[in-house]
Amino acid sequence: MESTGNNVPVAAEIVSKRRSQADKVGKHKYELQRMDRIGARIERIEQMQRIIFHGLSGYFKFDRPLVEKVCCESELDLAVVSSVYESGPGILTKNIIDRLRLRFPKEKLERHKVQRIVNRVNKNSTGAFGRPLIEKRGKRWAFTEFGFEIWGKNKKKFEDDKNE
Repeated sequence: MESTGNNVPVAAEIVSKRRSQADKVGKHKYELQRMDRIGARIERIEQMQRIIFHGLSGYFKFDRPLVEKVCCESELDLAVVSSVYESGPGILTKNIIDRLRLRFPKEKLERHKVQRIVNRVNKNSTGAFGRPLIEKRGKRWAFTEFGFEIWGKNKKKFEDDKNE
C-alpha cells in the first residue's frame, strides 16, 4: 500500500482479470458455439424471408434461367429436368436414363442416381420458391403446375399438343 502526505494508506487499484468465455470452455468449443448461434440466426432470417416470399408469391414471375440456376447444380441435372419436361405427362426413370446415355456416355447412370438428382432439384426448388418442380405420378416423374408455368406452357396446352 502506498501512503499519501497525510499518512493515510491508499489501496492500490485492484485490477480484476476476468476470463473470457473462450478461455473458460476452450477456444475450439467456443468457436463451435458461436458458429451454431450464427447458423441459427441465419436460419431464422431465411425462414422470415420464405414467409414473406410465400405471401408475395402471386406477384412474382420467375423466368427459366433463374430457376435453372437455382435448382440445377450441373449439366446432368439440367438434362434430367429437360427430359422430364419433354416427356409431358410423365416418364419412367429407365427412359430418362436411355435419353441421357447419348448425351453423357461417360456417366454411369443408374436409377437411384436419377432419383437423387430429381430429389435434389425438388429440394432446391422448394427451398427457394416454395414449390417443387417435378413430382412422382405413380412410377413416372412429371412436371408440376409450377414447372410448366416456368418452362412456358401450361399442362393442358402441353397435353393437347401431345394428343394432336
